[in-house]
Amino acid sequence: MSGGATPTLSVDASNKSLTPPTAAVQRDPSDIEGRIRDKIERNPVDILAYLELVQYYESRDAFEDSRKIYTELHNKFPFYSPLWTLQLKGELQRDEFKVVERLLAECLSGEKANNDLQLWSTYLDYVRRTNNLITGGQEARAVVMKAFQLVMEKCAVFEPRSSSFWSEYLGFLEQWKPVNKWEDQQRIDMIRRLYKRMLCVPFESIEKNWNRYTQWEQEVNSLTARKFIGELSPDYMKARSLYQEWSQLTRGLRRSPPSSLSTANKNTIPSIDEELDPNQLRIWLRWIEWEKENKLGLENEMLQSRILYVYKQGIQHMLFAAEMWYDYAMFISDATERCQILSTAVRANPTSPSLTFKLAECYELDNKYDLVQKCFEDCTQSLLREYHLMLASENEFRIYKQKKKMTFVNCIYMNTMKRLSGLSAARSVFGKCRKLKNNLTHDIYIENAYLEFQNQNDYKTACKVLELGLKYFQEDAAYINKYMDFLIVINKDSQIKTLFETSVEKLKDLEGLRSIYKKMISYESKFGTLNNVYSLEKRFFERFPHENLIEVFADRYRVQDENLIKQLELTYMNDDKYSETDDMLSSSLKRSRGSQANGQSHKKMKRGPAVPNEIIDLLAIIPKRQYFKAALLDPQNLVTYLNEQVELPPPSHV
Repeated sequence: MSGGATPTLSVDASNKSLTPPTAAVQRDPSDIEGRIRDKIERNPVDILAYLELVQYYESRDAFEDSRKIYTELHNKFPFYSPLWTLQLKGELQRDEFKVVERLLAECLSGEKANNDLQLWSTYLDYVRRTNNLITGGQEARAVVMKAFQLVMEKCAVFEPRSSSFWSEYLGFLEQWKPVNKWEDQQRIDMIRRLYKRMLCVPFESIEKNWNRYTQWEQEVNSLTARKFIGELSPDYMKARSLYQEWSQLTRGLRRSPPSSLSTANKNTIPSIDEELDPNQLRIWLRWIEWEKENKLGLENEMLQSRILYVYKQGIQHMLFAAEMWYDYAMFISDATERCQILSTAVRANPTSPSLTFKLAECYELDNKYDLVQKCFEDCTQSLLREYHLMLASENEFRIYKQKKKMTFVNCIYMNTMKRLSGLSAARSVFGKCRKLKNNLTHDIYIENAYLEFQNQNDYKTACKVLELGLKYFQEDAAYINKYMDFLIVINKDSQIKTLFETSVEKLKDLEGLRSIYKKMISYESKFGTLNNVYSLEKRFFERFPHENLIEVFADRYRVQDENLIKQLELTYMNDDKYSETDDMLSSSLKRSRGSQANGQSHKKMKRGPAVPNEIIDLLAIIPKRQYFKAALLDPQNLVTYLNEQVELPPPSHV
């Protein structure tokens, strides 16, 4: 940090997060509201619990209470458009137009500006309801047309699944009944402009709309039809090709937000409790990279808008994926806006280390040191709250992982405070961590010891810290190993031997004990005497009589942590990582084999996938399409129903 004196930051020693959350109150089964609020208190980012409370209030006509819950949700998840859409639809059903107008202004502009087709479609519904064409005439029609134009430019031209919008816009223009030839020509020009705009956009049903357009041109004027169709054909062919490419790229992408409160469930609303699907995240990131290639040949401003649209869609569906938020924030060049995005990301993901660290960096660059401290305090408190709740589950793996996460964040917190405000601030953080005792892993003691040593070359304080940690981790082989490594670095021979002798009698973990013996044998081999080595080896083989003699011998002749005897002579025993030469040879072989395999698989792919017999049987018995004059089943509604209402059972393990 350059210039000026080092700022002094006070680290409050009384950390509220050190107090475990109070046990859940035993509520009466009829106290539905209380039980839902308990659920929210346990998990403050559980969107479904909030919506459950909204449904409870609305079922009792307590609409002011439901609005307060929505406000909480919007403050916590301002860019999650389905929440705005659900509230707006409910308010429109109750004809609360003033509330709708206020909400639309809040969610479509300013800091909370969303960009989502369902949300914009709700805006269109509001405009059409408040501008009656029968009573409003030309003025009302002009307002509605401006609204359609706005939605098209803001959102629809970027959305591959926008066929419903284009159909609605076309339907609106086609329903216009002109009163004279001038109006009729105006309507034709508007429809033609809309087709030209629409058929340059890669979206579903583009082929169907192209056929509709060519037929329309023939009906308007068969003499000019060929000219207009020929002018638009190259752009249409490009858009159709790009949509097909996009479809292949995003195959398997799940985008099914709830259409109403009743369809809000874990299939349609993201949940932090559900494990992140890495395949879905990869598809979103692939889509974004595809957009950045600018295959549509857009100007820079339009390209940026298109990429931003996909990012905003991505953070909705990957709401609890830190990488999606991080990528979105890093795409933004403006530092203030980036900081706002990261702040929103942390509100949705309060226990995310990566987002917390990045937000803290942004505040640090702006010299907002109090906000840096608040970032870490909020994250550690959220992690500790989760940890206390996990203790009841008795899932040892999850509990240990949470301890590791808490320790990691506190280590970075401590180092950051040292960088910003000096050693005293770092010691204050460590002091709070000490109160947690063995609720953190041993890494906090190791990290603090190195911090003390690096700061003032003060090995005495560092050793005191490590001795303090020994009270809680004297049976932790990993801690003993790291303690020994530190003592070896500072060359404290007597302390190394003392630590070794006191530890080998207490350790019950045989694998850990084996590693400590080998470390001590290696140390004596390099810095001690051969007699000491033989004495240690004798004790080692008494404890582990089945160990391979030459392996133990080779292990103490490691150079820079490489067992070169195994690599160069006893190659048949080598289970260490490859040398650089081996690695280069291996990579070369893999590349050549991979290219051959790709060539063969490419040939196989040309044959096309085999169609299952069940599909062939079904196609053989269903009637041909020419027997049906109109569609009997709307496929889009069927897909929506399956996504929102049908929950597939988990696959059975054979």
